Amino acid sequence: MKTFHSMFISGALALALVGCGEEEAPPPPPVAPKREKAETPKDKAAETAVAGPAYVYNYNPVGKRDPFRSPMEDMAREAPQPGQQMTACNEPLCQWDIDQLKLVAVVTGDANPMAMVEDPMGRGHIVRRNTRMGRQGGKVTQILRDEVIITETITTPERVVYNPVKMELKQEGGRVDPAYDLMTGKNWEP
Repeated sequence: MKTFHSMFISGALALALVGCGEEEAPPPPPVAPKREKAETPKDKAAETAVAGPAYVYNYNPVGKRDPFRSPMEDMAREAPQPGQQMTACNEPLCQWDIDQLKLVAVVTGDANPMAMVEDPMGRGHIVRRNTRMGRQGGKVTQILRDEVIITETITTPERVVYNPVKMELKQEGGRVDPAYDLMTGKNWEP
């Protein structure tokens, strides 16, 4: 029985090895005969249209920045040069000096903080970063928890001077609202 079994396995192995042999490669496709007549330009255009890409991409740079230009050049172009006059500010807060304006409220804790400023007429104005205010045409650069920092740009023939001005939130009546400590559950007073 062992002999029959070993002969059967040997035969199956021999058939498997013969069946795993390399197959012959298929014959190459026949070569098309060359045309004997001369091709017309119309035929060439038809061939390139068929062989060319189906969609041609056209780049339109309108509204996009040049990826090869340095961002430092853009910043230098936007910064005022010595001797250059600032353009007049047309916003409503530019008709008063910063000392005449009063900081009433500040909203922070957001990616875009805002503040409310009251003018001498008693009207409130919402300000955010880069809002222009003051007769010098200063811009709001920072809005913190209890103050707003406005940077005025003063140009002289020799240099450009940046003057940061702080507007602080003033509490009425001298009473400061206590802060609530979440850890202890008590009011915290400085």
